[in-house]
Amino acid sequence: MVKLPQAFGFGREIESILLILSDHPEEIVRKIAAKKSIGDYRLVGEKTKFLADTYFDTPNHFLSDRKLNLRIRTDSRDHWITMKTHPRRTLWGGTVRAEMEVPWSPETAERVVSELKIPYQPSSPAGQTTTSDPIELLKSKGLAPIQHRETQRQVRDVTLPEGSHVLAELDIDSVLYDFDGQKIRLFEVEVESKSEKGQNVVKSVIRSLKGEYGPILRSWRHGKLATGKGIAKLLRSGELRPLIDAENRLLPAAYDRLNRIL
Repeated sequence: MVKLPQAFGFGREIESILLILSDHPEEIVRKIAAKKSIGDYRLVGEKTKFLADTYFDTPNHFLSDRKLNLRIRTDSRDHWITMKTHPRRTLWGGTVRAEMEVPWSPETAERVVSELKIPYQPSSPAGQTTTSDPIELLKSKGLAPIQHRETQRQVRDVTLPEGSHVLAELDIDSVLYDFDGQKIRLFEVEVESKSEKGQNVVKSVIRSLKGEYGPILRSWRHGKLATGKGIAKLLRSGELRPLIDAENRLLPAAYDRLNRIL
């Protein structure tokens, strides 16, 4: 098991994912986004985020071989650097892993690369690195982008009916992957714990959603990074074409194929 970088504080991420399997996924997105409650909980704090995520690794897969994910996230004009590791699947269909996310700065990026003990890689020619650009700085350290995606995320806080304390977060995501200009879209619902007892809330919200929408919502044990890697594999092999619709949205059959190769 990989040793976590000691200079950073890792928290525990607990989440569960439901894919939206529908011929009209945007309609399901609208219906879920319009909900004011789910089961025993209220949905409040309505907001929409536009996220751009780029993942990195070395050419010889130093990070993925150690089950480490390294990401730069842009949220509006803010940049964040994120590491996730030690994924563990639960019996109830969720995922638990260690996560660290901090505001990006050149100094933070330098510390992350140092703590990860990434083997020396030839850097970019002098004068080519723009340290104010998070992606270019990581590239100068020998890290290469391995996946890029953009997400429109509709966020709802999950609270008790009589309380304001946030127990969990419900995210309704429209995800657009970019594979060298080939765009592929999928839709999913993500519920993440935001409190000490949030795991039970995540389980309850997931159970209520599946009870209401039935097979339209499918539990999915793979994160967006792994799912994207699977899509890229199908794209390279030529198997993806019959698994997407005219608008390049994944069809339900695509997830059966992805589940077999992931």
